[in-house]
Amino acid sequence: MAVLGAAYQIGRSALTAYQAAVTVTGQNIANVSNPDYTRQSARLAALSGGLLPGGISAGTGVTVEALLRHIDDALEGRLRSALSQRAAAQTQYQALNQVESLYSELTDYDLSTQLSEFFAAFANLQTDPLEPTSRDLVIAKADAIVTTLRRHRAGLLAQIGDLNGQVEAAVREINTIAGQIADLNSQIVTTAANGRGGDSALRDRRDGLLRRLAELVDVQTRVQQNGVINVYVGSEPLVEYGRARSLTTRTTIDNGIERATVRFADNQGPVRVQSGQLAAMVAARDTYLAGQLDRLDQLARGLIYEVNRVHASGCGLSGYTRIEGTYAVRNPAAALNTPEAGLTYPVQEGTFVVRVRNTETGETTTRMIRVDLDGLPDPDLPGGQDSSLNVLVRMLGEVPGLSATVTPDNRIRIEAAPSYEVSFSDDTSGVLAALGIATFFDGIDAATLSVHTAIRANPALIAASTGGAAGDGTNAGRLAAIATQPSALLGGRTIPDFHAATVTQLGVDTAAAQTTYDACDAVYSGLLAHREATSGVNLDEEAVNLTMFERSFQGAARYLSVLDTLSESVLALVS
Repeated sequence: MAVLGAAYQIGRSALTAYQAAVTVTGQNIANVSNPDYTRQSARLAALSGGLLPGGISAGTGVTVEALLRHIDDALEGRLRSALSQRAAAQTQYQALNQVESLYSELTDYDLSTQLSEFFAAFANLQTDPLEPTSRDLVIAKADAIVTTLRRHRAGLLAQIGDLNGQVEAAVREINTIAGQIADLNSQIVTTAANGRGGDSALRDRRDGLLRRLAELVDVQTRVQQNGVINVYVGSEPLVEYGRARSLTTRTTIDNGIERATVRFADNQGPVRVQSGQLAAMVAARDTYLAGQLDRLDQLARGLIYEVNRVHASGCGLSGYTRIEGTYAVRNPAAALNTPEAGLTYPVQEGTFVVRVRNTETGETTTRMIRVDLDGLPDPDLPGGQDSSLNVLVRMLGEVPGLSATVTPDNRIRIEAAPSYEVSFSDDTSGVLAALGIATFFDGIDAATLSVHTAIRANPALIAASTGGAAGDGTNAGRLAAIATQPSALLGGRTIPDFHAATVTQLGVDTAAAQTTYDACDAVYSGLLAHREATSGVNLDEEAVNLTMFERSFQGAARYLSVLDTLSESVLALVS
């Protein structure tokens, strides 16, 4: 009877083990579409013991010794790294693609077309400087450029604001995920302590969270012997055992641009990231978008200065009775080419001509004003020093029919006597454009660029001529020729070429980002396929396993049925 008892133990253990194996197979099949699930298998082990007659020990059956998770930790780490790089490339490409869409360079209303039309309007004015519509056309084309530059700048600032919001949202999600990973660490330690393998689902959830965390920020992980995974960002811990550190954002302003910077909440230390969506958002904002803003402002400054420099050297159909310079100096006693003066646009040694005309008699007085900036004493200048705003005011005040003063905010003010008007020409120093005297544009960047209010109010002031003759369009021709002349403010490029280079580089960067994303996606897809082969559920394999375990269970049941028959025979013999 003892032999039968051992035999029944074998059958009972087999039924239990294969029923468990079928359950594990069913769990695999149930999670076939779960991307975070890791395939499991029941590891079967023979039970020892069960002494038979003759001293033979065949064993006491089979048991499920453990549940195996088919996972490659090294592969998981590579997959997370690939996810970070893929997410970073995608985020960067999307940001650059939005800038390309903002510029709309393949339409009839792009900035390249508007710049060409603006200079063409000056060429048209050259042929007929007395035609009012030609002057109105110049202003209209200038307004189109102003509108487009402001729209581009506002669009870039809006995109920067969106990225700041995305950075803040990413930080909140990182904090949530880190807290969940810390909680799962604690649960896994507790569950794994009983040795029954019930932590597989918890580990799957944690692995899924780690992959999502890797998309947001590049992380490194360290697996501990008790099943805990510690997570690091750079060299700083983010999750240690059951404790998670929080990240926070702090808004700073750099060159007028608001930036959400990421820091650790506990010590305000910087968070150094190299990849992932967070790193790409910061790089897109601080490198590409901020760079585009700088390029737009540089283009605007070059356009303003080059047009104003030529415009201030010409004459309109009428002169000015009163002019206030657009640009102030910091110190009116400082030489105009020094940092103490603080002018945005360059001034060099040279001269310019002042023309004062009596509107009643037509008599014109002409004076050449010297701008001395050689750093040497000059007894011919007021005070004997280099030209400052104060020196320039004194020299202009000595021209008959003119008075000049320095305004309270350190700008120059020039007024003609009654029945007189003033105009300028032949400025080789650039001082008129730098101070904003008789200029076409106002402003210092794309945000402040505008057509000068005096020009808008009186288009006759557009300086089409060089000497004031009614039919002279020479200066309008010089204004049109700016399109083909290199500008020192634009790195030696012409205005159209500078903008074309900006757009071309943007296209190159966007294409490179797309190529990088495609490469990263290919690497990720390869690793994902490898993971699926290792950890994924294959329905064909599970169907084979299910059939095998089913037949094993049926065999064990048949075995017990045979034992039952044998038991009845033994009992009949005994009775």
